[in-house]
Amino acid sequence: MADKFFFVGHRGQPESLPENSLESFTYVLQSGAVYIEADVQLTADSVVVLSHDENLQKMTAKNITVTHSTYVAFKDIPAGYPEKFSDRFDHCRIATLSQFSDLLKNWPKVIAFIEMKQESLACFGNKFVDLVMGSLGPIEEQSVLISFDYDALVYAREKYNIPLGWVLPDWSHSNQIMAERLSPEFLFVDTDFCPDNEGALWVGSWQWVAYTINAVKEIKKYTDIGIKIIETDRFSEIQNEYEKLAIDNNE
Repeated sequence: MADKFFFVGHRGQPESLPENSLESFTYVLQSGAVYIEADVQLTADSVVVLSHDENLQKMTAKNITVTHSTYVAFKDIPAGYPEKFSDRFDHCRIATLSQFSDLLKNWPKVIAFIEMKQESLACFGNKFVDLVMGSLGPIEEQSVLISFDYDALVYAREKYNIPLGWVLPDWSHSNQIMAERLSPEFLFVDTDFCPDNEGALWVGSWQWVAYTINAVKEIKKYTDIGIKIIETDRFSEIQNEYEKLAIDNNE
């Protein structure tokens, strides 16, 4: 089997619970996650909320655009991803980053990747970065700011003492040069364009994170080339499957 590596609870465990919900994150934390990843957007009244999409249609079945709405306008609306889960999770709500911080502080050894989404950065610029930092509170020291937006990360590097992760838009020599210039603590690579041969990963001060891997049979491909952190939508399930496979192979 491969050397030690870690799974990331990508948006919690969205295969089983509504993505980016406190319930989803609680589940993976209780399942032993060392790394988790949350997406954040910014409301019109400057509240940082947990949401992958700028529009909440998927999570609430209502046409609500986060960047154009106040938090109070949707904070009490069920956000249980009804198309996927029906009314099973009607008790879930769109959480704020401050609420997420209150949860995560109870797991001080867990690292949280906080992805600043491009729609909110496009709408609010570096104000969004500042408000994310201001909302981390007690979990700032266990957080990593990540984004596709290179300029936002440059701003965060210049203003704040916090680890960074750049989510690569594609695999190119120009992006390698930009990565070397920024020198983030983490580089995130999509499995759609991740190289598959040993020695192809760029060498730098960063750790590599691959996303998104939901099948045990795919893990070895990435650990073999040196990736030791893997995002998954099935945290508890894939962790159990992998541990069982390891036991079976050692028998």
